[in-house]
Amino acid sequence: MSAVLTVRLNDEEVSALDRLVQSTGKSRSDLVRDALRSQALRETLRLLHEDLGPQARAVGWLSEDDILEQVS
Repeated sequence: MSAVLTVRLNDEEVSALDRLVQSTGKSRSDLVRDALRSQALRETLRLLHEDLGPQARAVGWLSEDDILEQVS
């Protein structure tokens, strides 16, 4: 299934998007989908960090190195 979405961009945003189209060879739609996926991933990671961060600190995991030491 797919849907059509109309997005309003100001002139500066359109120019920036078109520069990305030129430099990447991707379509406007591909770039917008990529941006949406990236934002969704960042939000998921933020929520996980918010939820799991206190638990990780409680067991002494203060950095990625701390985690890697215990799982490697």
